[in-house]
Amino acid sequence: MPDLSQLLYGIAESPWALVTLALLLIVDGFFPFVPGETYVVTLATLGVTGHGPAPWAVLAVATAATMVGDGIAFAIGRRIGTDRWAWMRRRRVATAVGWASRGLVGRPALFLIAAKFVPFVRVIVTMTAGAGGLRVRRYLPISFAGSVLYTGYHVTVALVAGAVFTGTPLIGVGLAILTVLALGFIIERVERRRMAAKAPDEQE
Repeated sequence: MPDLSQLLYGIAESPWALVTLALLLIVDGFFPFVPGETYVVTLATLGVTGHGPAPWAVLAVATAATMVGDGIAFAIGRRIGTDRWAWMRRRRVATAVGWASRGLVGRPALFLIAAKFVPFVRVIVTMTAGAGGLRVRRYLPISFAGSVLYTGYHVTVALVAGAVFTGTPLIGVGLAILTVLALGFIIERVERRRMAAKAPDEQE
């Protein structure tokens, strides 16, 4: 029975590795419950150590797939809005949509790019941008910039971890994933507090 390292190497070295990466990130764009960013970090870290695809390939595929996934969320928002289904009218979601709507009015680029780093917030903000009528020709360059920064951050963390732990790739993978998850947790806490602070405004 292969050990964990052999299993990960087999997955990362598979010709389907980048295809799987693309599919995960596309789904992650509108359904943030798949391990998209974790897979980016894993592939890039193993790639640095020679056990996976080249990091530049991971960056290119991940950037494109992230744009497609976010584009689907944007299209969903434009097509159905942000209050058609019951779950969209729940207090937490409605508060997030209201917060996103206000932020997108004056700072669409800042909101869309910053939201990339928090799964739930990313989907809400992107859908709200679509529902709010943000023009596609304005959205696309913002989406590209955000996708490059978002993916570039994860690949950079992987490059550092892979370079430091060249002889022990699994430790590098673990450290890189923990670093990414820690940043995501911190940003999520900050954004939740900001949305909670705005909640009274929704009730006025």
